[in-house]
Amino acid sequence: MRLEKLRTLIIPAVTAITLAGLAAAPASARATGPWQDASYTPRPGDWRPYVLAPSGHTVEPVSVLKAVPRQGRIQGDPRAALDSDGRSVRLEGAADRAGSPMLVLDFGKEVAGRIKVRVKDASATRPKLHVCFSESRRYLAEAPGDNDGQGRIAPGCDTANIWNGFPGVAYTEDTDSHELPLGDAGLPGTVTDPAIRGGFRYATLFLDGPGSVDIDGVSAEFTAAPLQPRPSAYRGHFLSSDHLLNKIWYAGAYTVQINTGMPDTAKSWPYAKGEHDHADAAVPFADPKKEVIYDGGKRDRIVWQGDLAVQAPVTYVTTGDVDAVDNSLSSLAAQQLPDGFMPAESQVGPHNRDELRVYGEYVTWFVNNMYDHWLYTGDRAYADKWWPALTRATAWLESVRSRDDQGLIAFGEVGSCGHYGYSDCGHETYVNALYTRNLAQMAELATARGDAAAAKTYGDRSAAVRAAINAQLWDDQAGAYRLSREIPGAYPQDANAAAVLTGVAGTGRTKRALDHLRGHNWGLLGSLTVSPKTPNASLPSFYAPLPSGMEADARFGVDDASALRLMRTFWGWQLAQDPGSTFWEHVQPDGTPNLEQFSSLAHGWAAQPTVTLTSRVLGVAPTGPGYAAFTVLPHPGDLSWAEGTVPTPRGDIAASWRSGKAGFELRVTAPRGTTARLAVPVSASTTRVRLDGRVVWAGGKATAKDVSGDGSYVYVAGVAAGRHTLSADH
Repeated sequence: MRLEKLRTLIIPAVTAITLAGLAAAPASARATGPWQDASYTPRPGDWRPYVLAPSGHTVEPVSVLKAVPRQGRIQGDPRAALDSDGRSVRLEGAADRAGSPMLVLDFGKEVAGRIKVRVKDASATRPKLHVCFSESRRYLAEAPGDNDGQGRIAPGCDTANIWNGFPGVAYTEDTDSHELPLGDAGLPGTVTDPAIRGGFRYATLFLDGPGSVDIDGVSAEFTAAPLQPRPSAYRGHFLSSDHLLNKIWYAGAYTVQINTGMPDTAKSWPYAKGEHDHADAAVPFADPKKEVIYDGGKRDRIVWQGDLAVQAPVTYVTTGDVDAVDNSLSSLAAQQLPDGFMPAESQVGPHNRDELRVYGEYVTWFVNNMYDHWLYTGDRAYADKWWPALTRATAWLESVRSRDDQGLIAFGEVGSCGHYGYSDCGHETYVNALYTRNLAQMAELATARGDAAAAKTYGDRSAAVRAAINAQLWDDQAGAYRLSREIPGAYPQDANAAAVLTGVAGTGRTKRALDHLRGHNWGLLGSLTVSPKTPNASLPSFYAPLPSGMEADARFGVDDASALRLMRTFWGWQLAQDPGSTFWEHVQPDGTPNLEQFSSLAHGWAAQPTVTLTSRVLGVAPTGPGYAAFTVLPHPGDLSWAEGTVPTPRGDIAASWRSGKAGFELRVTAPRGTTARLAVPVSASTTRVRLDGRVVWAGGKATAKDVSGDGSYVYVAGVAAGRHTLSADH
């Protein structure tokens, strides 16, 4: 894979194409707001301008990125394609598509759906009208050799198919452009793409063969989040004094919406030779009337356990589209094998079926996802329905652990070594930490079901695995967790972040583990999977959003400044690149996407900061099923204020806080049927803490029941439903 200097990655601002007769940019292209204005200042209560999702299911391009005649001709104003205002632009084809004019339209952000082109007229000999798609300008194939030859065959496309055009594989035939049904269409009229494209920012119109087409309007039927009548109508929101963090929250929410679709729009690949891009396969066991959440909109379009670990919580705190989560989790759970193994992804096509037993790691994510669903929604019936599947999956994991006389899991003997980022068959810290959490989650679910014996069994196992990790995989000299017993000289991001998040590290090792990552793994764009100096060529060093989200989350409460810095650096950098509205699958050390033109630039598992900003910065997190109990524990860092709404089955939780020289004030509205634990940060200058005007802390001591402090916060437990103000005075 070609590496380039980082400075070449900065994508320049779109510049107008100078052609005779070009009109001024339309008002929509000159719009200002938080996504167009770098100096935008957020104001309390004004969160809706940050929402990227459209208000309906029609979207339009905002500008013409390029209008290139090549060996054909372009007559008239290319911007006539932006609006059906009576004007038109004529594309005249060449002998073949390699010389066709290219009209590249920019939708201004990632979108998804079916392109619609209003054709005013066409020559008697109608050429074939094609549309190509790309999530980024970098991989918008224009020159003949771009994307391993794609530019010559499918100009304007990136690659969404395997294996034709996979990085390093010659692009030999057009399997990415969509042919619009111009044919015998009555003109003037609108031709609609019969196939959806699940993710793109740029749409390129080109002709295959001689003849002309007059175009006077282009739009797209927005097929993402299809059962959300108004995709922009979020139930939850977040807003703070930090403009970039606000953008990150809404980009994460929008990334998951882009990945939400009907279950008959999956991809079955690799495609057969000559088969064109389409997304019309069915997700096994999914309710056909409800949405599912795919891993990425453009490419795989498959439901994955690991991606849902992030996407489901994002959905809970943003749109509240619980049906889509239910359907996704159920479809995967129904695929469970007789021995309890849970496949990682929907078994749709040959590639997925070949991976039936590859990913042992993802069995741990299944248990986690079902637990999270119960915690966020309180849906006891759903948890009860899948409880047998959960016990079988946990039993399978335990059967793997029992093969090791030292009490740790390794997947080598069972052939399930697949991993989110690299293949390691050893006794890993990361996987064992996830299993420890699974056992604690199962203990909590068993307790809720009234099964004290099962709860004790799971709890005891969790403690045993935790002890084994610390005894065998903690390197006290390095101050970090090893990758595995078999590779003791590597101290990866996932091992140390997972050990902290799952409680394996405890207070004694947490800060040291995070300090090690900061000192060894942090690079220019964030935190790398392993230090570049790690002496093991089989361990790739890159920026992975899944463990990076775990690390950012783990840092809150230990080093809030570094947590915010990691989010601003890694996710903020992605927003400075194309498509500038959604987050990527992986990032190479040089800043390029992991799979070049084949990469997914709207990938759900990269959206963790949306959840973290709600649960850590705003501070609202469930501690009982369906938020029957919840905490509000803000981590203000260098922010001066934050506010948000969190949807729950009992009603919305509203929270806001302000931090200043006079002190810290937290306001919370708790719905009926809930009990809250509220907290405010304190320091040596704090004179008193008041709840609804009543002093509950003074002179460094509690003055009321259910009030405690630890030197950093004062906590008030058992706060009933209603509106409350907790303030710390300086």
